[in-house]
Amino acid sequence: MGKGRPMSRWFQWLRTGFLVFILGTTLAPGSVRCQSLWIPRDRDQSVLLEILKPGLEYIDEDTFTAAFFLDGRFALGPNVFLVGEIPFSRFAGDYYFFVGSPHRSEAAPGKVYLGVEIRGSESPFFGEFGVRLPTSDENEFGANLTGSGSDRARVAFGPNNVSVHAAVNLREVSASGIAARLRLGTILLLPTESNSPFGGALSGMILFTDDRGNLGERSTNQLEFHSDFGPWRVRPGIELRLPLDSAAALVPVVLGVSVSAGL
Repeated sequence: MGKGRPMSRWFQWLRTGFLVFILGTTLAPGSVRCQSLWIPRDRDQSVLLEILKPGLEYIDEDTFTAAFFLDGRFALGPNVFLVGEIPFSRFAGDYYFFVGSPHRSEAAPGKVYLGVEIRGSESPFFGEFGVRLPTSDENEFGANLTGSGSDRARVAFGPNNVSVHAAVNLREVSASGIAARLRLGTILLLPTESNSPFGGALSGMILFTDDRGNLGERSTNQLEFHSDFGPWRVRPGIELRLPLDSAAALVPVVLGVSVSAGL
């Protein structure tokens, strides 16, 4: 039995890697990512601020034209992490292709990302799932050009749609500390102008009649998000639920799908 365990674990990794390859090659439309690849992963709680300045052609931009990405990764349990990103972009300068172009100064938020990472115990594979919210200002052309041009692999700026991200990763770290990572991802864009509602809710319950512990120990809290899409009478949807109390140690995340019908 002792010798069979490593072989069984190796077989599981091999099987998972094969499924990752099949899923990635059939679904992934291109290189898309939700966060920076360089956020620290050697600790349970980490943040990263990136300031990226693109070289814009036909534009005389000032020094502080740049995109800003604030990323966070926080453990919800031993193998589940809450991840997020807040993008922001600033543009100031003159357009060469407009004769007598006035100096323009713009600033715009990008599309906030919220998601989860799930990994198996002692496994080099982990999955990502999350949603970018329609929080950008698509009317600020210069700021959106700066933001989208800073990192083409992110869809954090531009048209104000909802994007659903899913990816699988294989990450190994050598004994000398060199990390290698293979990532296969896909993205689903849901235009907000075509009947694709998105909502979030924070709910809770307190047991006042129970005399065990304090009110915090007798409360149940949950953060949840839902989006459905399509102009049809029957509409598919996706759901994400995150327990926020002690129950998160047992069930840290819930992913779901739904179908609604107008009668």
